[in-house]
Amino acid sequence: MNLLIHIGYHKTGTTLLQKKIFNRTDFGFISPWTRTQFYEEIILANPFTYDPISVRNRFEQDFTRKTSENLIPVLSEERFSGNIVPKAVFNNYYIAERLYSLFPEAKILIIIRNQLDMILSIYKHRLRSNLTVDIDLFLEQIPLSTTFEPIFHLDYLQYHLLINHYQSLFGKDKVLCLPYEMLCIDSKSFFSQMSSFAGVNIDENLTLPKVNEGYSYLTLYIKRYINFLEPKMPMPRKDLSLINSLSWYLNQLINKTFLKNIGNTMESKLKKKIADKIEGYYQESNQKTSQLIGMDLSVYQYQI
Repeated sequence: MNLLIHIGYHKTGTTLLQKKIFNRTDFGFISPWTRTQFYEEIILANPFTYDPISVRNRFEQDFTRKTSENLIPVLSEERFSGNIVPKAVFNNYYIAERLYSLFPEAKILIIIRNQLDMILSIYKHRLRSNLTVDIDLFLEQIPLSTTFEPIFHLDYLQYHLLINHYQSLFGKDKVLCLPYEMLCIDSKSFFSQMSSFAGVNIDENLTLPKVNEGYSYLTLYIKRYINFLEPKMPMPRKDLSLINSLSWYLNQLINKTFLKNIGNTMESKLKKKIADKIEGYYQESNQKTSQLIGMDLSVYQYQI
């Protein structure tokens, strides 16, 4: 089966691609499977009872049932690239092998992002959930006594490790890695390369809306303290909805008043802290990544 597997990373426009590209039959794509299937059949499947032949058959049956056209089916799931919380962060290694056992003929699309912006985005995302720590502790690589892991693994963003693994499994010519910054700055080149690689015809002049609008850092700074009040056990959906609604209204208030400038200033200081912490940390990895993908990442402000 001629298919494309898009593995993320997280915070690289995955939702946008899923909603505006991978479900467009006029571009040559189709997304016949659900996220639930990806989790049940691939990510969380019991390795002791896992049967790749049966799983593949189920995927093929779903694809055949939903279309008879000559389309490229897409498996798009950023969790394939690993986890951004300290739980099974590096099972991305085994997920790659599982994907290869299912679809050895597949083409792999990997989207990466400048680590400075990536860490900022992940930290803000975690604050929107239930994170209570400041950025210093978030980036501290000392394992916690409760989890035996740091809160965030800096090594998760050493992209060359996962790219090399996929190239070793599927073949270098079947793995395309593009920087998220190219999508933002030069979407025409981004879609041109994706089209050539996948064998489809994406409209290179397509204007893409911003799907995930980020919260002001001032909102999230306040939310971090609210998170202390949340119980650690799973909350009833109605309670979560109330908290999320309050956060949304607070963000709307901040963005419509002078408080927005305060939030921007706070975020600039936060970004400076992150930059100081990771100075030089990803330089060697990014050099190797540039060599693996045949692209000078320094053009997009990666540490080289």
